[in-house]
Amino acid sequence: MAQLEVRLLGRPAVLVDGAEVPPPKGAKPWALLAYLVAEDRPRPRAELAELLFSGASDPLGALRWNLAALRRLLDRPDVVKGDPIGLDLSDARIDVRDVLSAHGPPTDPAPDGLLLAGLSFPDSPRFELWLAGERARLSRLQMSRRREAVLRGLASGDHETALDLATALVATDPLDESSHALLIRAHAVAGDVGMARSQYERCREMLRRELSVEPGGAVVAAVHFASEVAERRQPVDVATVEARLAIAWQSFLAGSVDHAIDLGRDASSMADREHDLGLRVMARLFFAAMLSIAVRGADEGSVVATEALLLAQDADLAYEEASAHGVLAGIDLMRADYAAAVAHCGLGDLRCPDPGTRALCVAFDAAVSADVGQGERAVELAAEAVELADASADPIRVVYAHAYAGHALLLQDQPEAARPHVERAVQAASAVLVLQPWPLAMLADIDVRARRLDAAERSAEQARAMSSTTGIAYQQALALRASALLAAARGDRDRALDELVRALTLARRTSGEGYTFHWPIAWVLESLARVSAPVDRASSQRWAQALLDHATAVGMHTFIRCGQELMAGE
Repeated sequence: MAQLEVRLLGRPAVLVDGAEVPPPKGAKPWALLAYLVAEDRPRPRAELAELLFSGASDPLGALRWNLAALRRLLDRPDVVKGDPIGLDLSDARIDVRDVLSAHGPPTDPAPDGLLLAGLSFPDSPRFELWLAGERARLSRLQMSRRREAVLRGLASGDHETALDLATALVATDPLDESSHALLIRAHAVAGDVGMARSQYERCREMLRRELSVEPGGAVVAAVHFASEVAERRQPVDVATVEARLAIAWQSFLAGSVDHAIDLGRDASSMADREHDLGLRVMARLFFAAMLSIAVRGADEGSVVATEALLLAQDADLAYEEASAHGVLAGIDLMRADYAAAVAHCGLGDLRCPDPGTRALCVAFDAAVSADVGQGERAVELAAEAVELADASADPIRVVYAHAYAGHALLLQDQPEAARPHVERAVQAASAVLVLQPWPLAMLADIDVRARRLDAAERSAEQARAMSSTTGIAYQQALALRASALLAAARGDRDRALDELVRALTLARRTSGEGYTFHWPIAWVLESLARVSAPVDRASSQRWAQALLDHATAVGMHTFIRCGQELMAGE
């Protein structure tokens, strides 16, 4: 069979054995091709006709004509037939599929270009809306894939590739602080500390000029890293590094987040002056775990975890390798890079039989399924994660497994089924105070739904007080959301809406640390739409549209459906 290549990013084209096929008449065959590739599942003929040909006198006839044109374009006479319409091009190279896949070669960036660049479909407004959302989603994933290539370049010592790709990232979006942070790190790791500091100054000057703000935590951490690289310190002994790590970890679990992260960063740097490979891996894992749990510096956490992964692979340390996959899965989940998160979950689950390590990977897999609209699978995976976590007796794994089980069941609108999991997570978090505000906020939500308002108030107040102490923004957002739901249940909608708006600001604050943690934002937007609906329908519609836009951009199908229901007034 002839070798088929489909290019949908940039100017669309189809190549057979390297030769470009003459394009079809009109743009609709390209639209059909892009939609079927991106959706990656059979679609009913009636849906495709309504999506692209609703203005035609014979929509199904117009669909048939364009499907025939698509078969000629692909030189595949047997594809896109029947009802529903599927597209089996498993043997073809498709650039969109390369972007959607979790991992390419270690330093191979994602294909570039806008989906169906230069084409527009003014007579198909529903498709135009889908195309705008898909362009945004693919652009975000392209950036994520390039960022991953930079991270692997830094971790593997391919400094030249890392510098080139990080420079391209900054050029693509000069206002993205995480890209500047990566470029600063790339210069530092390559040994050019002067260029790292110059890049920091350029970033600071641009942010002041364009946005009137100072660089956020991710950029500041990167320049501090560059300063550490510049220092020449004497070697330290293993006991000192291990003691520093132990103090950092215990301080972190107790809620002293920023101090513990500073200690962990220093311990990781100290470990590199020893020749003990196991110590270097362990230091990186503890430090990366702290950054991930606290939602601090996504790129710093990714670099450190990727370094731990590669070191563990070289030394055939199965437990440490699986743990690194788990940390990376958590970071990708927060970013809503679901394909990468699932890939790390699968690799970590397979690499090590340890129940605690597997529990974390399976819990993150459940969380992905909950976000992307696979509710039944999410509940099944969460049950497996709970069983593994309970067998491990590790409080961190217990908290994550039970909390994400509760999360999945709440998204399925099963609050009482979620309750025992959330209560177990709260109990386990008494040994992991840094995590406790999250399940406490969920417990308050469950009690509000059950009209147990006094109990909800106690949980919401505890979540608020503890999250203010840890300073973790998404936890503060969820605690404020719980308080707002309580206020709404008691009839004080003005207070509820005020607290939800503040919660939204906090949920979005993680962007300054190199993250956008997506599902807390979606939860708050959903609550804003619901709470405002009885008193201000127009505001409710605006919040619902904001939820729909946010969820569509990252592929959160659970919240896409929720946004659509809210827009319809359900």
